[in-house]
Amino acid sequence: MNAILNRLCGVLLGAMAGMATASEPLHVYVGAGQMPFADDQPGERGVFGELMDELCRRMQRECVYKSVPWRRVQWVMAEDPQGIVLNLGRNSEREELFFWLLEVLPTPYLLASPEHRFNSLSDALKAGPVAVMAATPRADELKALRSEYQQVIEVNQPQQAVELLKAGRVVAWYEIEQRIRYLWPADLPALQFGPPLSSTRSYIAASPMLIDATSLSREMNRHFQEMQADGSWSRILEDYRLAHAPVAPFNHAVAL
Repeated sequence: MNAILNRLCGVLLGAMAGMATASEPLHVYVGAGQMPFADDQPGERGVFGELMDELCRRMQRECVYKSVPWRRVQWVMAEDPQGIVLNLGRNSEREELFFWLLEVLPTPYLLASPEHRFNSLSDALKAGPVAVMAATPRADELKALRSEYQQVIEVNQPQQAVELLKAGRVVAWYEIEQRIRYLWPADLPALQFGPPLSSTRSYIAASPMLIDATSLSREMNRHFQEMQADGSWSRILEDYRLAHAPVAPFNHAVAL
């Protein structure tokens, strides 16, 4: 994370020299394998990808999609004067490194289990092994809490956690609620969800060099509000089994 932040700070220092004009195509960067939020597969772009497709159409902007491994996508996009990235969590470390175009979804992190409703990480660890994505703040959080005999199972792909739950090899999975709901097979008994333990606001964000970022953000927010009103946003959420997902608050400041 520190390496990414250091590189992005360097990008910001040179931003003024590399700014592009507003008439150029938008380069939409997708970190592959981020379902149900974003992916590079034709016909299944994820919630953010489908949203961006519709926004580009309504804004009459040309959008060129570029697939980049998720661990590299932030700094690759930031160096592109026409770069936009889908599904980026907004936090204090990233706040000044990107232009935050459009808030799309709150993404709560919680524990899901086939048999129990766990209200805390400590409760889940006492009950048995807990699955979590490797090399994430959630993994660090679990490992800091575990005792000598408690297990944290780190996985490299979300589907691995699903298989561990199905096989009974872990008692719970600590992950974004929307991803768990999307990946859990519909023909299996429903999982039990604990309360949100933390939450991130997920955005469509832009390179700090994007010259028309303010006007683009204003236009995107206006069209997103229209999509919520006409039902097209709800249909996208339903397609990805996220009809329950809360709606991000409308940003009146950028819409004026």
